Amino acid sequence: MREAESTDLSLLNLLQEFRAIGEFAKFAGHSWTWRWGRRASNSRSILLIPGFFAGDVSLYPFANWLRSRGHQVYFSGILANYDCPRRVLNRLADIVDHRYTRGGEKSVVIGHSLGGIYARALGRRLPEFIEQVILLGAPIKDPFKHSNPYVKVLALMTRRLHEAGHGCTGELATICGVHLIGRPDVPETLIYSKRDGVVDWTSCIEEGPNVCAFEVNSTHCGLPYCLETLRIIRAQIEEDSSQVFRSD
Repeated sequence: MREAESTDLSLLNLLQEFRAIGEFAKFAGHSWTWRWGRRASNSRSILLIPGFFAGDVSLYPFANWLRSRGHQVYFSGILANYDCPRRVLNRLADIVDHRYTRGGEKSVVIGHSLGGIYARALGRRLPEFIEQVILLGAPIKDPFKHSNPYVKVLALMTRRLHEAGHGCTGELATICGVHLIGRPDVPETLIYSKRDGVVDWTSCIEEGPNVCAFEVNSTHCGLPYCLETLRIIRAQIEEDSSQVFRSD
């Protein structure tokens, strides 16, 4: 796979993200079939983390699909994902810790975009509490450099707000120190799309043991509602563990 030096994403790429409306409509059109679908034989405890500037509400329909499969879903408590990354990650770690302490069950953490970077950081920080992480369009290689320029402007604005209000001095390149080099100590599934208009798709994939990367045909915003994404996630969290981490 090629390593991109910088992104060539433009305003046109960003505008094409409106195609996500059609992807969500297609997802919604299949929702009536869920009640007759086969439920997973083993229920998972799943934490969902939304993307940059999005909130938990953006993943509610996705959560309903997971629940229809028999899984237990819980949320990050994020209303809009632009708070200081250090504080966000600490809160997420407390949620995972509390969930494990209360139920004794490891979590599957699914993160969209920036939420995927947080999911990955949780897998590095709390491997004893996390079964696996699934990243949807998460720019794990130089996230700031490989984001659409118009998204970078929003990121710079939020950083200035943090610096003014909370004295945050973290660097965008490392997401305030949250995004570190090296893979988490848990299995990792990466789902990406070459149609992504928000981040460069080449920054969303890597190779290594216990890492699987899957390409789907989706916008960035539509990744949680792409039917291909649902099939991949269903296989990764529901199939026999000896068959799960593969991309062929």
